[in-house]
Amino acid sequence: MTKHLGLLLSAFLLVISVSASASITEIRKDFFNRTTNLHATAIMSAPSGDASYLISVYESTTNCAIVPVLRWTDENGVAQSQQGSVGPGGGNCYLSLFANIRVQAKTKPTIETSGDSNGSNYSLYVSGLGFWPSGAQGQGGLSEITGSLPNADLIYALSAYEPAASTDALLIAYSTGYLGNDVPYVTWTDEYNTHSLQVPVATSAVVPVRVAGGTKVWIHTYPGDTTWYALIIFGAPGKGMGPFGDYEANLLDWTSATYPNWQTIFTAGSAGANVLLLGNVTQPANDGTVSEGMQIDWAKEATGSCAAALVAGPAGIPASCVSPAFVGSNDALQFRTYNTTGFEWGPSPTYSAEVDVLQF
Repeated sequence: MTKHLGLLLSAFLLVISVSASASITEIRKDFFNRTTNLHATAIMSAPSGDASYLISVYESTTNCAIVPVLRWTDENGVAQSQQGSVGPGGGNCYLSLFANIRVQAKTKPTIETSGDSNGSNYSLYVSGLGFWPSGAQGQGGLSEITGSLPNADLIYALSAYEPAASTDALLIAYSTGYLGNDVPYVTWTDEYNTHSLQVPVATSAVVPVRVAGGTKVWIHTYPGDTTWYALIIFGAPGKGMGPFGDYEANLLDWTSATYPNWQTIFTAGSAGANVLLLGNVTQPANDGTVSEGMQIDWAKEATGSCAAALVAGPAGIPASCVSPAFVGSNDALQFRTYNTTGFEWGPSPTYSAEVDVLQF
């Protein structure tokens, strides 16, 4: 038995793919000043192998009946789609979506709109990141802004960003402190309206934004609360290095649960680290009852992350999540997989699990 377990562990160590220094590329596609529905249009070239992407879509509009839809084929060859939803804003109108997706080799994700096409003006902005275990960096067009409130001067409202020209960005925030009536929030202005989004304590926000030139992104918090925020700013895509670190771990077409062996993806420095955590697990559709789960663990796991535990279903629908996380001082971010029924460690349905860590 001891010899058998040793062979299992050796196979696990040999096959799992962990990249300590991976690469990122930028995706961007803009559709300005439209008055009719957009037919399905590719948003990127097809990857040569199955690949991971974070895609964000923002629609600035005066008519929230025009709805964006992202479509792609996943690594199991199954057609997937995600529809945009109307964002909050006190009557002001915008739609957005973001998706952590796996794309099958030689297929192209597309974006389209449907709904009321009565001549209302809208603009659609698609931005994203591709995550690659190796290869050249394509971060030349990316930049970041990070900070927290309150700062040393106890300022509770801060202008975090003011672009000279209109810009696409991904806004990320989480708050800690008191659960009370005063809820931290963020505001921004697109081509048509000013919008706001609450960031309640113990939860997080990851939302695409379009920031009109000459306007500001504001971060608001209250005494007793601390709000950390980041903006990933999408410029014109370009080759070369950029501000983000990328760490990846993949179990592709795996047939054994790794439980109880944790695999380290990323270790923070002495000050800890804020990261954006992406998790995805899927298995081909089958008539079995065993689903594969994935756990992600780190110190100070208290930032409202939704990616700590994911379960792939027998129906073949992926389970995925994107959320910010703070990894504590000198702590490791780790993951493992397990069978949700029967023996936690051992033979499993064929599955794939991917974890990407974007370090700010």
